[in-house]
Amino acid sequence: MAGEQASYVTIDVFTTERLKGNQLAVVDITDKSLTQQRKQQIAREFNFSECVFLTHGGLGRNPRAQIFTPVNEMEFAGHPVIGSGHVLFQGLLGSYCPSQSMTLDTKAGPVTIEYDPAARVVSAGVPHNVHVHGKQAPLSALVATQKVLADVAGLQSTYPTVSMVKRVTYVLADFTKQPDAFANLAPGPSPTIDLDDDWSPSFVGVMYYRNLHSRVEEETTIWDLRVRMIAIDLEDPACGSGSCSLGAYLALQSGQQSRKHRFNIDQGSEIGRDSQIIVNIELNESRDKVESMYLAGPAVLVAQGKIFLD
Repeated sequence: MAGEQASYVTIDVFTTERLKGNQLAVVDITDKSLTQQRKQQIAREFNFSECVFLTHGGLGRNPRAQIFTPVNEMEFAGHPVIGSGHVLFQGLLGSYCPSQSMTLDTKAGPVTIEYDPAARVVSAGVPHNVHVHGKQAPLSALVATQKVLADVAGLQSTYPTVSMVKRVTYVLADFTKQPDAFANLAPGPSPTIDLDDDWSPSFVGVMYYRNLHSRVEEETTIWDLRVRMIAIDLEDPACGSGSCSLGAYLALQSGQQSRKHRFNIDQGSEIGRDSQIIVNIELNESRDKVESMYLAGPAVLVAQGKIFLD
C-alpha cells in the first residue's frame, strides 16, 4: 500500500524498565506537512496520554516538539519533553546529537535539556509562569468525577488550583490523611472548575497526592510524595507538568523553610506502570516566586516503526 510515511518510536518515560513508566509516541515529521487535524487524529490513534510530533533541528534552528493528548494540543507537558530529549540525545529517530545539552522548542517556549550519559537521565529546565488561582476548586467538582469520594470523611471543602503555564492547570488534592480513598481512585473526566480571568480555556487535571515524608538536608527540603493524576478519562502513569505544578505550590507554601526543594515523586504503581519523577524547585530571594524549575528522569525504547500519514 503506497502512501507517505513517517518514522516513529514509542518509549516509556520515567522508568528504566520496559512496560513501566509513562508511554510516549514520538513521530518524526521533519520535512513533512501535516494539518493540526491529522496530528490530532494520529495522537488519538496511539491513544497514549501524549504524543509528540518532532521536527529535527538544523542550521540555526532548534528541534521542535509539538505535544498532543488524544483530545487537544498542549502548551507544555513534562514527560513528552523528557522523552523527546532521550530520542534526540540517543538518536532514536536519526540525527544523533553528540552534545549533552540543547534547546528544544515547545509551544510554551524554548526548553534547555541536558543528558547525563552515565546515569542515562534527561533533565529539562521547565518554562513556567506559575499562577495560584484565587478561585479554589470545590469538593463537589472532584466528587462529580470520582463518585467514590462522596462518602469519604475529612476531605477539604475546596482545593488549590495551579497553572504552571497558561492552558496547563491542575487541582491539587491532598489525600495524605485519606490513604484508602487515594487507593480507590479510578480514571475519570477532568473536573469543571472556574479559573481566574485570562487563564481559560485550559487543560485541567487533578493531582491527588500523599506527603510520605519531608526533611531538610543541606538547606534543601526533600519531599517524598506519592501521586495520582486523573483527567480526560485517563490515569496518567507519570505526569511531569503536574509534578512541577505540585512542587511549585508546596515550595511556595513552605518558602520560609528553605529556598531549594527537591521532590522525589512515585506514581503509577496502582495501574502497573511504576514511575519515578524528580523535580527541583528554587525560589527567589523573597521566597514568593519560583525562580527555577527542573524536571528529570530516565526513559527506555519500546517499539519503532512507520506510520502512514495520509
